[in-house]
Amino acid sequence: PPWTRTGVPPVAGRGCAPLVVGSEGGIELVISALTVRDFRNIPSLSLEPSPGVNVIYGDNAQGKTNLVEALYLLTGQKSFRQTRETDLVRFGQKTANVSARFQGGGREQVVSLTLEGGKRAASLNELPVAVGELTGKFFAVVFSPAGLSLVRDGPSQRRAFLDGAISQVMPRYQRTMADLNRVLFQRNSLLNDINRRLAPDDGLLEVWDRSFSKLSYSVINARCRYLSRLAPFGEEIYRGISGGKEAFSMAYHPSIPGEWGKIKEEEGEELIFSALGRARGDDLKNGCTTLGPHRDDLDLWVDGVAVRSYGSQGQQRSCALTLKLAECRVIREVAGEQPVILLDDVLSELDKARRDYLLSGLAEGQLFITCCERNGFGAMREGMMWRIEKGALVSKRRMAPKRPRPAGP
Repeated sequence: PPWTRTGVPPVAGRGCAPLVVGSEGGIELVISALTVRDFRNIPSLSLEPSPGVNVIYGDNAQGKTNLVEALYLLTGQKSFRQTRETDLVRFGQKTANVSARFQGGGREQVVSLTLEGGKRAASLNELPVAVGELTGKFFAVVFSPAGLSLVRDGPSQRRAFLDGAISQVMPRYQRTMADLNRVLFQRNSLLNDINRRLAPDDGLLEVWDRSFSKLSYSVINARCRYLSRLAPFGEEIYRGISGGKEAFSMAYHPSIPGEWGKIKEEEGEELIFSALGRARGDDLKNGCTTLGPHRDDLDLWVDGVAVRSYGSQGQQRSCALTLKLAECRVIREVAGEQPVILLDDVLSELDKARRDYLLSGLAEGQLFITCCERNGFGAMREGMMWRIEKGALVSKRRMAPKRPRPAGP
């Protein structure tokens, strides 16, 4: 916008809210009722899920993933699928709604999300709230085939994983990221204008650099602090997946070198500001900001070898599972609540050993599983099975674990 050529960019508050440890044991967040209306191919659907395991099965393109996606949006996060907001509303309808009654924060609550014209509106306990305020109130972790590929895909996927995971336990982080992206957009626009001689380089770029440095320090510091909690859980979980045969490790890979996580605020901001100054020639040449948290990555190793480049497909999937399971553990430790777990058609992507480990690692809390076939869940906890066709639940039955036969004489 024209005002950015002469105006002074806003500066966000310093730092993100600290991580506050919740109860060590954690309590379960449980959905007792869910209603979905005019969401993707779902015209109207209501269910009262089991507090244990809920299996939603049916043929492809019947609405299984749509149901899981609708539930996940109640976290206040973006969809885990690459999609436009307007595509979330059922064809021919103007609005869609997702609402749930759940036990969380030590009491019964009601959350609702309405989508209309590419925009969202939310309410919590019948009071209007910003969508971002749902983050930190309703916790859910989703496992999907796309999530299993986050190890072998580019850095943007791993940054998205980190940012989404941090936002759930540190809600202010989401606003900091939004401010950073806005400042980054304006800085890139100014770089392009200076490069095309549409704007003079009269010191305004340096002002944007200051704002970008403050926000970047907050993001990098939050990511490093989160990883300090995630890494020990990741090492333990991967050791279990591999049967103790392999060692897993992770580390933040910054585009601006520094002892991040240890550097004080002012020192970190100055380090970023100086790096931007040294890179200004490259930035003007490329018309974009070449350094900062939007260029950082998460390095993953198995036995000291980079998994993305040299790991087998099995190792890459094990690392992806490790990250998601570790995310659940961090939420439980920090927020004091066990998140709702969403397994979207992910079991068919795993071999038996990894599938069994995943299910055993999710032995607590409420679980939603989507699949094509209903078989293979006899050994799991009590729960419900639901068949979905054309966006509607057409049958349900109670699921109880098989009891072992008594030994014969």
